[in-house]
Amino acid sequence: MLATVALSLLVLVVTSAIAWDGSVPAWEVSALEFVNGWPDWFEPAMWVLQQVGVLFAPVVAGLFIARATGRWVHAVPFALVLPLKLGIEKGLVKQLVERERPFTSIGPEIDVRGSAFDGLSFPSGHTTTAFALAILVSAFLPPRWRPVPIVWAFVVGIARLYYGEHNLLDVVAGAALGTAFAVFLWWAFLNRHVHPDCRCAS
Repeated sequence: MLATVALSLLVLVVTSAIAWDGSVPAWEVSALEFVNGWPDWFEPAMWVLQQVGVLFAPVVAGLFIARATGRWVHAVPFALVLPLKLGIEKGLVKQLVERERPFTSIGPEIDVRGSAFDGLSFPSGHTTTAFALAILVSAFLPPRWRPVPIVWAFVVGIARLYYGEHNLLDVVAGAALGTAFAVFLWWAFLNRHVHPDCRCAS
């Protein structure tokens, strides 16, 4: 767990260093243009899939899991994703790395399918939330199902590129930060409560 958090924070530091001055390297532009150029008929599915990255999705998931397991302590780490996201991702990292949305940092050739044409974009808040949620949810799933929420979180990151609202490093940094949040919260709350005798593990 410690190694995972350390690696996630290292990825965050490296991506922050690259994006620090607000510029977007050519290779990052190419990656965005590739995904952003996918056909418009992807849009409805992408919109639905990225909703797990909205602000209150972890709270809803936590309440559902607590209801299913009968242990309300299971909702606590999900609820804490919200203040961690607002305090660290939005209040700290976004303010330190002042990188604008692709429409501003690259140009109007980016097809923005959402409403985010300007404003700070590093890291991706949707991706941060999606990865934190996915890893926490996976703790309650049988081993064969655990990859499903993780893959879904990756799709959220791809959707943010498709929508033209984030650059590649925004998404990578969001994934790293969300992973660090989830592993820390799992260690602090769930590892003492999720065990073979718990109904949620069967």
